[in-house]
Amino acid sequence: MIQAIGLDIVEVARMERDLRTWGNRFAERILGAEELAILNRRHDKSVFLAGRFAAKEAVIKALGYRLSERPAYRAIAITNDASGQPVLSLPDDIRAALGRARCFLSITHERTHAAAVAVITEDS
Repeated sequence: MIQAIGLDIVEVARMERDLRTWGNRFAERILGAEELAILNRRHDKSVFLAGRFAAKEAVIKALGYRLSERPAYRAIAITNDASGQPVLSLPDDIRAALGRARCFLSITHERTHAAAVAVITEDS
């Protein structure tokens, strides 16, 4: 059964502008170490960052009713499995708030925008 849904959209130009202005300091506020390593290997940094930012916002929105305070973006890690599916990793305290529930993610990129949806489900 679906427990919660989070959705977010990000303008790629905004990420490009922030990366140009703040450089890696901006990315380091959003991404964890593993995600930063992925970012540094990509040529489309602003598109990648927009997708990850949207996904983290979607996760935070979906988790909102289960959390007492908003987590830092860096605490939420999103990588990809071998097939390219986004994989969510959460710190133990946030993971505990999920209980038996699972969070599914989808990220999409277009030339000007990136969007993501997070769906929290729990078997009844």
